Amino acid sequence: MSQSSTMKIKITFFLIINVGIFVLGQSEETKMKPISDGPTSSPLPTHSEKEIPSPQYKHFLEECEKRITEECATEIFNEIFKNETISENCCTKLVDDMGPDCHTIMIQRERDLLKNNKENDVIISKSEDLWKRCSKITPVNKNRQYPKVPERQYLPGYNKFLNECEKKLTEKCGAQILDIVFDKNKVVANVDKDCCSKLFEMGHECRNEMHVRLEHLAIRKKEKSSDVVKEKGHQILKYCEEINSS
Repeated sequence: MSQSSTMKIKITFFLIINVGIFVLGQSEETKMKPISDGPTSSPLPTHSEKEIPSPQYKHFLEECEKRITEECATEIFNEIFKNETISENCCTKLVDDMGPDCHTIMIQRERDLLKNNKENDVIISKSEDLWKRCSKITPVNKNRQYPKVPERQYLPGYNKFLNECEKKLTEKCGAQILDIVFDKNKVVANVDKDCCSKLFEMGHECRNEMHVRLEHLAIRKKEKSSDVVKEKGHQILKYCEEINSS
């Protein structure tokens, strides 16, 4: 391979790994935990060329980059983008060294930066086929510590996701739920029917994130424990489920 071709592959892989997200004020390294046969079951990030990486997400990407050689990065790239076949050695490195989260995010990032939707679908299909084929050669070691995708608040597109959730719930209903959770004199029956409808219309992912944010707020305010907030949140959901089904 010529020097210019090698440089092109290195630059391409660098771009796949290092296009980032928004900066958060917190600093916490990506935790390394044993994971299952497939990628972490959490929402995938949405990447943009304009976003700057959070420290947590950047650390995760750097860990992924350390675990793949230039030779194997080239082979993965050629398998997916040039219809070439990856070697058994690099298949083993992909599964045994990088792990499913690194592989999924690496391909997801490249897909997000492409403009052609048809090409996106082909890339995802090829990356899934590659992982399945390689994991048959070298099954995922469940006891191995692979890089793990950070929590959602550190991933690309988080601000956009929150804004969409807030629009669905509306400011009025958000304030109503917040008031009920933190005011001991308010009961879950104070949530009106319209807000109950919006709470369920916003979707499972938005509701989960709302719970997380309420728990974090409780910790900062030190007025209630996160367990109390979590329990009241569940009570509101149960009450609204009954209201919506009536």
